[in-house]
Amino acid sequence: MNKIKCDNDIETLCERHTKLNGEEIRFLQNYAENIAANLEYSQTDVFIDVLDVLSGEAVVVFHRWPEQAPSIYKECVVGKMAYRKDEPGPLRTLETSQVSYELNARSQEGIFIKQTSYPITLNGRTIAVLILEEDLSTDLMANHNMTNRQQSYEEVSAVIEEMEIIDNSISNYLDDAILMFDKKGYLRHHNRAANDHYNQFGYLNSINGLHYDNLALDLSTYARIQELGKRRDFSSFKTKEIKFNNYFFKVKTIYLPIREIVIIIMKDITEQKEKEAKLLSDAVSIQEIHHRVKNNLQTVISLLRLQARRSESLEAKKVLNESVNRILSIAATHELLSKQKEDDVQLKLVLDAVVIQLDRFYQDSLEVKMDCHVDEHIIVDSNKAVTVALIMNELIQNCFDHAFDGMEKGKPTIDLIITKTDEQIQLIVQDNGNGFDFYETTNHNLGLQIVTSFVESKLKGYMVVDSSPHGTKIRIIFNK
Repeated sequence: MNKIKCDNDIETLCERHTKLNGEEIRFLQNYAENIAANLEYSQTDVFIDVLDVLSGEAVVVFHRWPEQAPSIYKECVVGKMAYRKDEPGPLRTLETSQVSYELNARSQEGIFIKQTSYPITLNGRTIAVLILEEDLSTDLMANHNMTNRQQSYEEVSAVIEEMEIIDNSISNYLDDAILMFDKKGYLRHHNRAANDHYNQFGYLNSINGLHYDNLALDLSTYARIQELGKRRDFSSFKTKEIKFNNYFFKVKTIYLPIREIVIIIMKDITEQKEKEAKLLSDAVSIQEIHHRVKNNLQTVISLLRLQARRSESLEAKKVLNESVNRILSIAATHELLSKQKEDDVQLKLVLDAVVIQLDRFYQDSLEVKMDCHVDEHIIVDSNKAVTVALIMNELIQNCFDHAFDGMEKGKPTIDLIITKTDEQIQLIVQDNGNGFDFYETTNHNLGLQIVTSFVESKLKGYMVVDSSPHGTKIRIIFNK
């Protein structure tokens, strides 16, 4: 009998390959010590594998060779990887917490073996697997190259159709994995897609004849399915999503009461999930960009305010403060966008931010009543949001700076209205000030020049100005 000289350094290997904490590693060490002293496995190679977090494969952290029989192994395999393509059972058990009974596999030394994998759990979580191995090289090599008995789509479809229990939607799944189990839970029929998937999972030979509990990719058991089926609790057989290794499946379970047969249809949605993950990743990246833009704009604002305080020219102070308000309007939009994954923003939130900052800026110089009426359902993309923020900033700021000069009667008032009709959005800024000649003033007013340019070039809209000694009303209309 050969005894392999092998160091079972569980602590070092777990720290190198896993996220297991100190308590979990100590639990595994004690577990291994008990296995080493247990005579029950005296004729079997026994292993403990854990999941390598980087590769998603298993790694051997413990091997107890047989005391009363030859070992299958000639060299130490502790610290080596157990790849899914060779050993599907341990990975399946690590991911589903289900026992994998007597699944065929190939050892690190290329020997054909039969493995039974048991979950090792702590605090309700599977942290490792215990593996018992049996040499199968002679029997398996004789049958390894045998192909599956042909079970075409037509045959499976015919069986289903004969039982008259599947609706027309079955045709949507015929390109996907179909598995049919008898009343004892053994696989009797499967299509090529099912065979291909399980080959990718590492199942080395035909899956026909394997029990459901050895093929399930989640925590479900055949006994539970049969129990629900016999109770006619078909509501429990809703389509569900399952993640197994790097694959995602939409799984539909069908129970046939007459023959107590179960059909599993698995639709591979991995590509769809990858696209969704990419979209989410892109959204998070855009969110981070908006956050950084907002922070950079805040830095520019701080520099402009510092320059304004140091400036002795009143005109320079005024120009710098106007620039600060413009940048604040842009920053407010980016701040909103940094808090959400979508690129669209509620226009009311943008306007609220602009009004608050301008009200704070002018509170010591002029008391103005501002009334805002904004449709909360108006949503625009980030580019339009920034443009609208700048336009509203310029128009409101212009009211504060010029509309109420020398006003003797009444309280200064600014009404802000944003409405939507079909695909058109209308912005209204109205004051009860002195009025002005819009076209003459625009030639000398940078703010109004910005408004005119942005309405035409960025919003692709138009502006209507109605001004008199009793006040000014500016309407801007553009398509959503």
